Amino acid sequence: MKFWNRKWGRVALAAVLTGALLSGCAKGEAGKEENAGALGSKEITLDMMTFSHTNWPYKENWPIYQYLKEATGVSFKVQPVMSDYTTTMNLAISSGEIPDLMMVNSLNAANTHGASGAFVDYFEHLDKMPNYKKFLEDHPEVKAAILSPEGKNYFMPLYGLEQQSRRSWLYRDDIFKKHNLTPPTTYDELYTVAKKLKELYPDSFPIAVFNGLSPLVNMAPAFNTNSSYYYDYEKDEWRYGPTEDNYRIMVEYMNKFYTEGLIAPDFMAHKRKQFNDLLLQNKAFIASDYIGIMDELPLMLGDKAAEFSLDYMKPPVGTPDGKSHNVFAGLQTDGFAVAANSKERDTLLQYLDFLYSPEGIELATWGKEGETFTTENGVRKFNDDYKEFGDLRTKTGIATIGAHMVLDMSAFESMYSPKMQAAMKIAPEHETKPQPRLAYTNEENEVLSMVGETVKKYHEEQIAKFILGQKKMDEWDAYVAEVNRLGVQQVLDVHKSAYERTQKFVNEGK
Repeated sequence: MKFWNRKWGRVALAAVLTGALLSGCAKGEAGKEENAGALGSKEITLDMMTFSHTNWPYKENWPIYQYLKEATGVSFKVQPVMSDYTTTMNLAISSGEIPDLMMVNSLNAANTHGASGAFVDYFEHLDKMPNYKKFLEDHPEVKAAILSPEGKNYFMPLYGLEQQSRRSWLYRDDIFKKHNLTPPTTYDELYTVAKKLKELYPDSFPIAVFNGLSPLVNMAPAFNTNSSYYYDYEKDEWRYGPTEDNYRIMVEYMNKFYTEGLIAPDFMAHKRKQFNDLLLQNKAFIASDYIGIMDELPLMLGDKAAEFSLDYMKPPVGTPDGKSHNVFAGLQTDGFAVAANSKERDTLLQYLDFLYSPEGIELATWGKEGETFTTENGVRKFNDDYKEFGDLRTKTGIATIGAHMVLDMSAFESMYSPKMQAAMKIAPEHETKPQPRLAYTNEENEVLSMVGETVKKYHEEQIAKFILGQKKMDEWDAYVAEVNRLGVQQVLDVHKSAYERTQKFVNEGK
């Protein structure tokens, strides 16, 4: 992970803290001195709305928020939202009761509400945010992914955790070793080894995939294509994967897997629990999912964990021009917006800027020495009572949404298993370049919501029928003709226009 010069960061932070050092402590209503904090003359409590993950639900007594308060003087009254965040967010904005700080779950949402005046444009306040400004200068790919169609910035990105959510292919290495099997490197080998596993475990579905057609997203690079509209960096053009010949070959493999019982017959209806159960119950042995399950799934087995082992598998290749790549989605889709009418806007902007400073990143990543970590011979180590990364998040709030902006993910490597550590080093060698995240005008959004959704619905319906054998592959050309007629080119033109506009904004001043 690339960070900016630490000396520069300390100088910038010192400038932010100067006011606090000069002002000292302010008197409270009862005549007692209040903690001045780092960002102002007194402690303040602000409102924040954020998503609460089911695996580590928000806790008011999480120590990370106390550490942040000690460092900045800012604390939060948090409104955690466990489900249907979009609806809750939109209701808060439409009612005018916008919290000071709000998680937004898409760039489009931030831009839509920002343009209406609900959120602060961070670019107008970069003079107060030297660390954030430097972060964007050092990470132009981030800047390109947070712009509005007018080149404004209402969306403050989260950075770091996307590395933990890398897509990957995994396999039950314990089962493979037991039967002297070799991990496949091509889709033909994948088919062969899956057939062998089906013979050994007749009630199994050797390849674990779930959640509709989403598995095709990570399979597509193996066939040198994509499951949607995409920018082809090699050809410097926008393309639509689901009409390409290589995409058809991928669909043929999926139909073959489905027909011969190598994937579950109801895989499209499966959610995470069913997917996990197949792997944990020796009913699936090869999986396409995010890399973190290597360490997470064994924890579910308790004392039986020693009988279960997942390892990283290099992505198999499907066509001669295919790539041994997983899809790397890039930045997280969640970010934070500041209410334009917040009475403590400037303090909040300074608080967020602190979270982009080296000191802020260290605090959000490690917590507090003596409480969450210790230092021995100059080396930091998280306390032993945190068994793994998820346990750390559950008990401390570290690395949960709302408690950081940037994380140094290298800090958590010691909490990974040796296999996970090795996988995290190999994985970047087998990843696609992230697709551009674009901002669209109202007119472009109308095309995407009308024409784009019509194309998507038809595409998904037809691809599902091809996989399930409800349509024959000799009907492929007719499908391509119809999906093109529905407006593929119109949507490609929108992406092309938005991409060119974004590049113009990013390159300004170079």
